[in-house]
Amino acid sequence: MLENYSQELQKILKKENITTGQKISIKNGNTEYDGFLMPKSAGDPNIIVLKLANGYNIGLAFAPGMNIRKQQDKRTLEKRKAGSGKYKPDPGKPTITLLHTGGTFASRVDYKTGAAYPAFTPEELFFAIPEAGKIANFNTRVVFQMFSEDMEPEHWILLAKKIAQEIEETKPDGIIVTHGTDTMIFTTAAVSLMLQNLSIPVIFVGAQRSSDRSSSDAWMNLMCAAQFIAKSDFSGVALCMHGSVNDDFCYILDGLHIKKMHSSRRDSFRSVDVLPYAKAFPDGTVEYLRNDYQRRDKARKLNALERFDRRVAIVKIYPGVDHRIFDFLHNSGFRGVIIEGTGLGNAPVNVIDDYTKHHDDFLAAIKRTVDKGVVVCMTSQCAYGKAGLNVYSSGRRLLEAGVVPIASTTEAAYVKLGWALAHTKDAKEVKKMMLTNYAGEILERIDPRAFLF
Repeated sequence: MLENYSQELQKILKKENITTGQKISIKNGNTEYDGFLMPKSAGDPNIIVLKLANGYNIGLAFAPGMNIRKQQDKRTLEKRKAGSGKYKPDPGKPTITLLHTGGTFASRVDYKTGAAYPAFTPEELFFAIPEAGKIANFNTRVVFQMFSEDMEPEHWILLAKKIAQEIEETKPDGIIVTHGTDTMIFTTAAVSLMLQNLSIPVIFVGAQRSSDRSSSDAWMNLMCAAQFIAKSDFSGVALCMHGSVNDDFCYILDGLHIKKMHSSRRDSFRSVDVLPYAKAFPDGTVEYLRNDYQRRDKARKLNALERFDRRVAIVKIYPGVDHRIFDFLHNSGFRGVIIEGTGLGNAPVNVIDDYTKHHDDFLAAIKRTVDKGVVVCMTSQCAYGKAGLNVYSSGRRLLEAGVVPIASTTEAAYVKLGWALAHTKDAKEVKKMMLTNYAGEILERIDPRAFLF
């Protein structure tokens, strides 16, 4: 893996028996750098790329007389374990089951390729933070080992069944699910609908920074989730992630009303149109922001409804959107469509001039789709606020065509439509289900305090 370094550098590295992924020291004059030698895919072949202990990469220009040597510790970061050994359960502490599905939370950098990959076992995760043992007893299980962008709806069903199995067989006081952040809000919505009337908390945690970086948010998210389970009386599905860019607290977010607002910030997850349930702090402090949640009761009987019909599509409205997509969908066997409309749920259905004559075709295509028995719902592409089709004439025309407005996020509406379609083949019954509030997915009132909270 040295091929993109210069011939002179390769000669030195081979002489010292150094390859990528090994810890080395580079001394240039009075300055010395320690780090892991990274592979190069491009760039100046005389630039040495090191991964420092703080998790960041630096490039050092090679110069004659520079001293490069292998560190005596021959372990690569790729092979280092987060911990090992066994621990004895404490009967005086609550028991938490940790279900591992993969994602950045459990990722490290592959120092042979430079890429992040899912690698840690749940045991390694637990022993990396021995402080967690002071909070609760932990049982760890591997459900999947995958990044969330690779997850399919069938994985939601398998995960929901695993959660139900844990509740039935091991009877934990709470469950923590580690999950990749890219599609985590789909999974929290799915589990919320598939496992209704939960008797204990099921808290999802993820990480925006991989676990081998000093800036990783993984451990604090896990710690806050464990503290919340140990100290609160909450039951239901929630998500625990950083509440700010600092390591001060995490939000406990409603599993059905969340958006990922930033691609990389540690505090990228935000509650939409409702306040978070609480702030959870690493020291065990819980600051409640809402009290409208179901209290924990292990005697409560779980209503498990693990099913999903994946024949659902999301169509985003944009200037120039082609009406033929609806004909394609209903001719291809799709049973449901979520239209993510502009503003309050608008779409191009008004003819204004020669350029908009085809807007009649757009409305007609939607009506044809509905007439074919496809359930068509409307959400808003705005991060906050819900679809309201009674406000403007455009919305009323969509209502007349059979479009159903949904007061939830697009992600939650997509999950609910696939879940509802798996219950019945009757389109009218599905529409009725979409307007029924099963797990708090439909908001009767938008909390103005939640905007940009």
